[in-house]
Amino acid sequence: FEVLGRASLGKGGRRIAVLGDMLELGEHSDEMHAGLAGPLEATGIDLVFTCGASMAALHKALPEKLRGAHAETSKELAGPVVDAVRPGDSLLVKGSLGSRMAVIVEALVALGDDSPQVANGPKKANGR
Repeated sequence: FEVLGRASLGKGGRRIAVLGDMLELGEHSDEMHAGLAGPLEATGIDLVFTCGASMAALHKALPEKLRGAHAETSKELAGPVVDAVRPGDSLLVKGSLGSRMAVIVEALVALGDDSPQVANGPKKANGR
């Protein structure tokens, strides 16, 4: 999360994390996902969107002010993420390959030249 915590923002921008399930963590998966709440808050992330059954535990563990939407699939979450971004925002999209977070990156990139900055993503632009 440090990459997003250090990301430059445009005027009025926010740091937004979009996180999908980390798969194959075993019997402590929900506990490990929920444990991300502290580091996310400490890093200065402004808003967190979560995707998947295990990420539901993180969504519940987050302070209400950090909670974006939660959905079971990336396809369901893509719309709320795209609707939430605004000029100046910087985003980090991350999850296991099996959580299909590329669907969300593709939806953001489809915004064209007006897309937000996506940390470590395929494109960097000036805002929505």
